[in-house]
Amino acid sequence: MQKEKSNVPRFNLEIRIFFLTVGIFLAGLLVVGFFVRATLIDPYVRQLGEQAMSIARSVALIPDIVKNVGKPGAEKIIQPIADEIRKKTGAEFVVVMDTKSVRYSHPVPERIGRTFVGGDEGPAFTGKEYVSNSVGTLGPSMRAFVPIYRGGKIVGAVSVGILTKDVNAMRGNLVKNMMAALALGIVVCAAGARFLAKNIKKEIKGLEPWQITRALIEREALLNSVREGIIAVDKNGRITLLNDQAKKMLALGEDALGRPVTDPLPAAKMPRVLETGEPMMDREIRIGSLRLIANIMPLRENGRIVGAISSFRDMTEFEALAEELTGTRRFVDALRVRTHEFLNKLHTVSGLIQLGENERAVSYISGVVTAQQEMMSLITRRIKNSSLAGLILGKSGRCRELGIDFTLDPDSYLGSHPTPETNALVSIIGNLLENAIQAVLPLPRERRSIEFSIFEESKKTIISVKDTGTGIPPENIEKIFEKGFTTKEDSQGLGLSHIRELVEIYKGEISVHSKPGEFTEFIITLPGGETEHG
Repeated sequence: MQKEKSNVPRFNLEIRIFFLTVGIFLAGLLVVGFFVRATLIDPYVRQLGEQAMSIARSVALIPDIVKNVGKPGAEKIIQPIADEIRKKTGAEFVVVMDTKSVRYSHPVPERIGRTFVGGDEGPAFTGKEYVSNSVGTLGPSMRAFVPIYRGGKIVGAVSVGILTKDVNAMRGNLVKNMMAALALGIVVCAAGARFLAKNIKKEIKGLEPWQITRALIEREALLNSVREGIIAVDKNGRITLLNDQAKKMLALGEDALGRPVTDPLPAAKMPRVLETGEPMMDREIRIGSLRLIANIMPLRENGRIVGAISSFRDMTEFEALAEELTGTRRFVDALRVRTHEFLNKLHTVSGLIQLGENERAVSYISGVVTAQQEMMSLITRRIKNSSLAGLILGKSGRCRELGIDFTLDPDSYLGSHPTPETNALVSIIGNLLENAIQAVLPLPRERRSIEFSIFEESKKTIISVKDTGTGIPPENIEKIFEKGFTTKEDSQGLGLSHIRELVEIYKGEISVHSKPGEFTEFIITLPGGETEHG
């Protein structure tokens, strides 16, 4: 495509990507810098003060210091102890003083016996512990004060300090290291942004955004202006493009994008074109009763097949035939279960007749008819709500097809206008029965059993579903109602969580009884049954 020049000045996409990436990174670095200062540097300084306070408290409890502070000649005992602690802890000074602020220890021995300098020691003589900043004989410092008690009385105080210049040096080193890391990050980001911008520009064939936008608008208008349907697929045969005419002719929606082309078009020849690279021109394609004349061309990039595109025309009255075809498919789907079930029974009857077991064949037919009639009669007599009756009848038929023994409690009863509403009951019972079916399917045929009952009594609706599946481990009982929890590989774990939501909406209760390896039973109680029935 020829690049069109625009009269409106625009920054090159590559430059915009570069500066945008670097800008975002710099903004992130600023946030990180403030975060590091707030959560690392300032807390580090506070931690130094807490360490000084901890040392001061320990010194204030040393027996020899407590016993001798304030006494003549006590510096001979206190100075060695305090100096040893100062050297081991790395503190700048450990000063022990009496209540007159006279020092009994100091890093400079000549200053022992003199008055403490700084003027901030007073509160310690009133029993307070604190950290302050002041200027002493060694210079500005951050120092902790702790009173010394003897016999319940304050006899002195301990001051442990760190020089401010040392604190600033530590803070400076942290800031310097952080800035060095940030500078290195900026360099790496700039290089990465440059590489990213170049690659993006290369991938879009050097086009600018406005050119891409215009090309897409033109392509959309062109595709939808033609009377032919157009479908494009990628190299894997998945649909990447549909024009409006194709959607209309084939009754496809936006959800068709990304699906294999053989799903909506099982007779499409596009996979063959992808495989051979040979175009197909004016080929008739039949999709059910729909006749299409199609042209299919491979799409190549650098000599490689990267997809295919097909244009086609409708040769029949598609809409009427498609409607009829849709009705037929629905009818076939509705009869599938019954057909499969009765085919198995017909094969059994045929085999018995061929073996000369005519009486057994008649008995078998009578048993099948009787069992089905009994189940249908029981459901229609005891379940007055047609939607629930249809659901239970359908689930019982599915159980027969899958070889599952389905039992409906003969005392069950549900009125024609139950509370909660029918839709909620259909969702609850349908999910419970489907879970039970899935639970027993892996078992041997003789162990597959589901028991179902529903009652209306004492203005409550009580539902019970019991299966003979593998059960639920005790540790999972509480988890099974969590959204997303499942032990099935192909499930998203939404059924039981939805049941619990419905039960909670109608202010009901749900309980689970399970014995691993034997059974699981769900019992749901919902307020609002019609009347009591025996």
